[in-house]
Amino acid sequence: MHCEAKPVIDYYRLKKSQVEHGFDLYHSDHMLCIISGIGKTAVAAACAWVAALYREQTSLAWFNIGIAGAADAPIGTAFWVNKITDYESKRSYYPVPLIETSLKPVHCMTLNQASSEYLPQLLFDMEASAFFVTATRFSSAELVQCVKIVSDNLTQQTGLDKSRISQLIAQNIESLAEISESLQALDKLVSANKIDDSDWQKFVQRAHFSQTQKSQLRKSIQFLMSQDYDTEKLTREISGCLSSKAIIAHLKQLCLQASQNL
Repeated sequence: MHCEAKPVIDYYRLKKSQVEHGFDLYHSDHMLCIISGIGKTAVAAACAWVAALYREQTSLAWFNIGIAGAADAPIGTAFWVNKITDYESKRSYYPVPLIETSLKPVHCMTLNQASSEYLPQLLFDMEASAFFVTATRFSSAELVQCVKIVSDNLTQQTGLDKSRISQLIAQNIESLAEISESLQALDKLVSANKIDDSDWQKFVQRAHFSQTQKSQLRKSIQFLMSQDYDTEKLTREISGCLSSKAIIAHLKQLCLQASQNL
């Protein structure tokens, strides 16, 4: 929602795009803030739209910020999401622990519609699973992060008080900025590791990759190259993988291991 984005727009002095009109988009030289609207379909469409607009970018980092409900967490508490479960599909996803942060990790359940039937030790939102699944189609998981700020619990409800929602985001802006800056730094590191065309062919010729898989392959290789892997080492790592799916899965596991040492 715009009220969630406003503190970010103000903090970074972002300007509204007068060219792109699929979604409200605010930007600076190195940052975009897109207002997707509420729900999984909206956020998936917004992510895909941004990825298409910036498909020539060597790398993209993604950061989802929004409000969530909780059983007993205090209003205004910010959490880093380290597990996401989609209520409808029952599938769970695990954002990579990218950086040290003072924010506590939490499990977030993504619902199809708003609910106040909160459970202990969980946050509830309506976007996180779709955001993570869509963004990781275009970037490696190390570059896809999510922070949720409690707006409602069993004793207090912010509801649709837009000014209050903006206030809750604003009071956590320094913590959000720290994560954002770390993401930008990693994004620059990954972007700097371009894959030589001849080396790229060595990878893509090992199996049949769809266009989506090629994008995932490139992002994983770029990240691993930023972590002191070279072409020869990566080739040895995937020598026993017999399919494109196996290659991508193995490289993602290497990315996870490397990110845990950051």
